[in-house]
Amino acid sequence: MNQNYQTRISPQICKVQTDRKLIAVYDQLKCAALTHYAQIHAKGEYKENDHKANSLIKLTIQDYSNGTGDKNIIAQFNLAPEQIPFILTRITAGFQEFEWSQSKIYGVPDAQGYSTAQQFSISRHVCDSSGRPMKSPWRIQIVNGKGVKVQNQKGGSYMKSGSFFAEKNAFIQLTDMDLYTLLKRTDSYITNWEACMAPSLIANGKQAYEKQQQDWQSQNLGQDQGYAQNGQYQGQAQKYSQNSQYQDQTQNYTQNGQYQGQAQNYAQNGQYQGQNQTYAQHGQYQNPAQSSSYAA
Repeated sequence: MNQNYQTRISPQICKVQTDRKLIAVYDQLKCAALTHYAQIHAKGEYKENDHKANSLIKLTIQDYSNGTGDKNIIAQFNLAPEQIPFILTRITAGFQEFEWSQSKIYGVPDAQGYSTAQQFSISRHVCDSSGRPMKSPWRIQIVNGKGVKVQNQKGGSYMKSGSFFAEKNAFIQLTDMDLYTLLKRTDSYITNWEACMAPSLIANGKQAYEKQQQDWQSQNLGQDQGYAQNGQYQGQAQKYSQNSQYQDQTQNYTQNGQYQGQAQNYAQNGQYQGQNQTYAQHGQYQNPAQSSSYAA
């Protein structure tokens, strides 16, 4: 039994154990689909076993203070990969007081209309409620239960206020060093997982993206050539020229004398030339220039 346990492959990244409780972190990371290669981590773009695939880090807290077996309480919560370094920075930055929480609801509602729900909270307080300094200032709590899922306008979901009821509840107190060890090892694993998975994913993704761009360019070029061959642009221009919608109209105007003839008529009728001569004779232009009223 012990030998099987030692040789069994486990996705456990790290664990911290106290006298009656244990917190562990597990690998549930998943690569993004090739269509979203630049994300590296999956974010629900594809499905596995009828569930959206998401890259996650699972935390479990075991409380066996009342015994093992059926009396052992195990609660779990799934964090996003980037939430691990976020909490880690709260330690490295030296936060004396800190509180952060998150809740999730997912899955198909049961016959009573309830879906699976999880709550997670982490806090650090220097002193307890009596004002005494805390040896283990970090407190992590996970609550598993059910709630009523409500769809929002953007297609997401949230838990209806007041609908949650707990089925499992477990918490653990940790020192700064305990939590730092847990988060640091997990953060290192995520970094190495990305370094391992990303090269082939990115290389294949960029290659597929470049091929997609080339296919689009070839397709668009073929359409442009098709337009030219079918005369949808070139042929239309020729038709306009052949139909003389512009050229012939210009010739008609010239032949009909609508411009040229009119100009000749004006000249012959003296409507401009004669008037100019009349103005010159009457001195309407010439005389004002000779006037001394401007020279003064």
